[in-house]
Order: sequence, then C-alpha cells, then structure tokens
Amino acid sequence: MISKDVHDDLTNTLTESILSISLILKCIGNEKRLKILIDLLNGPLSYGNIVKKINLKKTAVSNHLSQLIRGDLIERDDYGIYKISGDGLEFLKAINRAFYESPTRLMEKFESMQKRKISDSFLKRYIG
Repeated sequence: MISKDVHDDLTNTLTESILSISLILKCIGNEKRLKILIDLLNGPLSYGNIVKKINLKKTAVSNHLSQLIRGDLIERDDYGIYKISGDGLEFLKAINRAFYESPTRLMEKFESMQKRKISDSFLKRYIG
C-alpha cells in the first residue's frame, strides 16, 4: 500500500497531465511507433532508412513520425534526419524499468530460475 500523501500526489499529478500522458501513451502504444523509437536508440536515421526498417508505405511512416514528433518523443533536423528526444529516451527507459521490475515479471523470472535449477539438478543426478 502507498501512503495517503503519495496517493494524493500521484492522483493529482496524473489528473493534471492526463491529456499529455494520453498522447504519449497513444504514441508508444502503437507497435510501429515503438519500433521506430527503438530503432532510433541506435542513432539518428533518415526518413528513407526508417521506411526500410519499418517496412510500411511512405505515407504510413510519415503519419507515425508526425505523431511521435507531436508527442515530443522524436526530433527532426533541417536535413530530414530523425533522432530520439530526451523525453523519448526517458519514457523508453521508464517503460523498460517498469516492465522488468513489475511484480509479475519478477515472479516469472524467479519461476524460470527455479525450473532451471530443477532441470540442472535432474540432469546431474540422472545423466552425470
């Protein structure tokens, strides 16, 4: 459980920013846009390279890029090169951290490790 102060602060902050947060979640919630963000983690890319990596029609890629720019998750320079923004990087890091540190994922990891220990023990006992 969280304290009342933390609960109230979290509720107020999220409520005040609900439209901005919704826009960002909509951007990141699309598989193709998330793929673009992940590709941009490796460095800036031209529009043409993004089209090749995403394997969509140019108009679809343009729409995805426009939404990512509107969400302040990527930036485009004067030469048409796209790069992940500071916000984009921070949101990806937060998503990664939340996903892998969630109680469900930690339990899955623990169970996987337990199964591996049992398998190793079985193999040692019966094979060698």
